[in-house]
Amino acid sequence: MYSKEEEKEIKLQFWGSLNSKFEATKGVHGNKVAWMSFNTKIKSLFFRMEADREGARLCIDIQFLDESMRELFYEQFTEFENILQERFSNNLVWLPKFEHTNGRTIARIYSERRGINMYNRDDWDEIHKFLLSEFVKLEAFWAEFGEVFWNLKN
Repeated sequence: MYSKEEEKEIKLQFWGSLNSKFEATKGVHGNKVAWMSFNTKIKSLFFRMEADREGARLCIDIQFLDESMRELFYEQFTEFENILQERFSNNLVWLPKFEHTNGRTIARIYSERRGINMYNRDDWDEIHKFLLSEFVKLEAFWAEFGEVFWNLKN
């Protein structure tokens, strides 16, 4: 086990190293993308990366406080389920209700790679490749279909 300070340092190194790899990656239109703080242009819709002892996940978090808006956006993503499933290397997990660590109920769709551990430096390359590959696919999907979701918020 690691102390809290050691865990914090490992996380900083892990995410810093991943960010360096993302900086060299262009978006679908050859543009520079802020991968670590990707702006969906929708206040309560986030693309997040997670890594821990069990594995790594690329998540679409739909966090509208208004349940009907959250359901509307989740439903719209389900309309693209076949397209999303074709693009991602793993089967996506679809959770219309998910208890976030912040205590709120959100909707979450995610791609996951299990059996890799962020606290094992030998796994970092594999985790980084997974997150980078999946995020590039998500960014390409968003470049193509994001406008559909932007129109929902109006």
